[in-house]
Amino acid sequence: MPHSQYPSDHAQVGMQVNSGADGVEVVQPPSIVTRKLGPGAVLPMRLDPRVLQRMERAIEKMADSYEKSLKTEIRQMLLSHDEWQSGKQEAIHAIYALSHDIRGLAGTFSRPVTGRIANALCQYLEALPNLDAADGAVVRLHVDAMFAAATDAQEPSEEVAKATLAGLDRLVGRALEHYRPSAAPLRG
Repeated sequence: MPHSQYPSDHAQVGMQVNSGADGVEVVQPPSIVTRKLGPGAVLPMRLDPRVLQRMERAIEKMADSYEKSLKTEIRQMLLSHDEWQSGKQEAIHAIYALSHDIRGLAGTFSRPVTGRIANALCQYLEALPNLDAADGAVVRLHVDAMFAAATDAQEPSEEVAKATLAGLDRLVGRALEHYRPSAAPLRG
């Protein structure tokens, strides 16, 4: 890599340049944290242990209510699925919104498998041209998997979670084949 003929250019944009003995120049881009908090900022930033303890206590207090809320949200997804299959098209939007909420919070409250399944459902729905194009069986199997993971006191093992997610992924792959552009035929 050739050396810059204009080392002052790097300094003007806040980059640090280190030249090694072997002639290699390492350019480190400016840090956003350093720029915003000053040169004394330590990366990664550390929280005050007292603040961290308060946050952990608050999460522990909310954990019981989250468990109830999670089960209620999944039951609502099951009801919304039935409504959607009966022709109430806006129900699929409710399923997506609930799944989106679950994927965002489940890991915080020790439900990572449920969150991963919710994430898989969100990714499937987001890959569609619109939510109305969703396959009812694909959605239902995701919701059923979340229900199974969330109703036990402990989530399934990592092995069971991986197998479940792999099966859902294969199902999604087949369902999305209809929306992938097909290759144009070769002309000879």
